Amino acid sequence: MTVAWALPLLIVMQTRSAGVSPRPVAWAAQSPRPAACQGAPGLWDVSRQAVLARRCRELSRAQALLLRAPDKARERAAALLAQAPELNEARVLHGRASLRVGDAVTALSELLPLLAEDAGSVADPSALLDGGRAALAQHDLANAARFYRALGSRAALLADRSQQVVAYIEIAATLLVTGQAPIDDVLAYLREARRRSSGSGFTGLCAALTEVTDPETLGRFETTKDVWLPEGLFHAVIGVAVEREQPELAATHYRALAASSLGSTAIGKLGARTRPRAPSGRTAKRGAK
Repeated sequence: MTVAWALPLLIVMQTRSAGVSPRPVAWAAQSPRPAACQGAPGLWDVSRQAVLARRCRELSRAQALLLRAPDKARERAAALLAQAPELNEARVLHGRASLRVGDAVTALSELLPLLAEDAGSVADPSALLDGGRAALAQHDLANAARFYRALGSRAALLADRSQQVVAYIEIAATLLVTGQAPIDDVLAYLREARRRSSGSGFTGLCAALTEVTDPETLGRFETTKDVWLPEGLFHAVIGVAVEREQPELAATHYRALAASSLGSTAIGKLGARTRPRAPSGRTAKRGAK
């Protein structure tokens, strides 16, 4: 089965068994604090311990500002890096804060080392999610897929249910458009998003995405800032959802898809369906009367 037919497959949501399950893996969530900050006392001389303790406090303060004041978090992280360029956790925090203030270029460059083979400890799931989003913002689908594949089932370790649901949607969307995973895996991530969606605020959106029968609800993808999708995928989903009943509108979305960064991909081939399709037979008969 080719990726070109992946979107229609997702639309009908065939009940096939998933090749892998995106259930959580058996490791604990990683602390955003440097490993050195968690070390046992007595390993360094007094002066070095004092410097390390101060840097750990500054890192914790910057981390606490990430969501509510990312500009201040970025400033503190930059100050830490000026003092200790080797403090990788400060660089990651600076990258995450950069994403939140609109500097996706810096964010991607500072988060990419998380994917290096010699990166050391397993990256924090939230940092991997931000890395995928930074890559999407730069239309770098290859690196976006790398981040989301690394996140994978570890999305279950994110802080709250809403984040988990959104992450599973983003993983599925990115792996779909890049063809970096079997279709069964994409379906498994979408099912997991829907399974976890109760109480998350995304129940209706997950249902609309897996069934693709509610264009109005799917429109949330265009207006919400909570879910990041590869550019053009929204138009693909809406185009398929409305093409039988509103072929002219579908053609408009397919043209937008063809003009997006997905235009040259397998999913982008849907953009060739710009000629309005005739409505279903029942609708056509009603119009002829």
